[in-house]
Amino acid sequence: MRERKAICVMVFMYFSLLLFVAFDTWLYKTPIVKITEVKTEEKETEEGTRGGEEVHYRQFLKGVVLNGEHKKEIIQLKNEYAESEVTSQKYQKHDRIFVEIREKANTLSGNIKGLKRDTGIVALLGLMVLLLFAVTKRQGIRTIFTVGVNIAIYMVGFAFFLNGEDVLKICNVMVFVFTIGTLIILNGMNRRTLASILSTLCVLAVIMGLFHLVMNTAGETDYAAMEYLGSLDNPSELFEAEVMLAGLGAIMDVTVTISATLGELIRKRPSIRWKELFRSGREVGYDIMGTMISVLLFTFGCGLIPTFLIRMNNDISFLTIAKLNIPFEICRFLIESIGIVIAIPISIFVAASLLKIKRREEAKA
Repeated sequence: MRERKAICVMVFMYFSLLLFVAFDTWLYKTPIVKITEVKTEEKETEEGTRGGEEVHYRQFLKGVVLNGEHKKEIIQLKNEYAESEVTSQKYQKHDRIFVEIREKANTLSGNIKGLKRDTGIVALLGLMVLLLFAVTKRQGIRTIFTVGVNIAIYMVGFAFFLNGEDVLKICNVMVFVFTIGTLIILNGMNRRTLASILSTLCVLAVIMGLFHLVMNTAGETDYAAMEYLGSLDNPSELFEAEVMLAGLGAIMDVTVTISATLGELIRKRPSIRWKELFRSGREVGYDIMGTMISVLLFTFGCGLIPTFLIRMNNDISFLTIAKLNIPFEICRFLIESIGIVIAIPISIFVAASLLKIKRREEAKA
């Protein structure tokens, strides 16, 4: 009954928040315009209406100002966008946009600065929170709290980096805080959590050792393929920081699963042998290894879709893109996949050792 009441309260809060965000224009100093009319036409170029392979369009927009000194006044705007919308935006009726207003002869015009997206973001975020609480109850609340804490850690880390602190020192601290904080908040402070923390840190130490070994023996690395980073003084450190953080979640997932499984086996059969524990942990590892590696592949791959599409549309072959533009993504994927595989035996050994010791102590008591 209490859970139903809590869900009802959260649903009410969700829709109240959506309603508030839909009418929160008074909070913004930047003028916001609601588009009421849209007229779109194909833009003519010197070569004709289709200048090149991509079609360009011009929009004539009419809207009403929702806030500021020109509130409720009508404004006329223009917008141009390409068919692909890679670097431009198409606007539709009822969209709310940020504008820079110009007034001339009692007529308002201006420049469009961007689309107001907070309503959609709040809708998705609230739905995620509702589903987490409805499906997992208290664990959902812990998950939400963990995400918030991790975002705060990222923000603090970036702030230190922008103030000139060493990126590797920052990431080393962040790895410890992420690992310890996330696992303790989600699973509580117990032997299983301790086993997961130790296993995760051991796996990270192993894969970073392999990373340094390969980087030191493979010769000089060309970081020009790391777009927007090649001009910085420390691209190698930034790449190492990416490797350190990229697969942390997947590795933690493996260590938690194996530690929880072995802990349950030991609880039900305190006399279980090491050999049986190892076999059971190995079977669990086999079941989750493929899916975790696939998760990494999908995560890295989805971020590369725009890169591939833009370059392949310019007649650059798939193999050329893979060779010249994404070698570091491939390297991160391979290193983190190795980490997932290594996490299985390390988690089995650490969890079995800690949990068997606990059972022996309880048996003596």
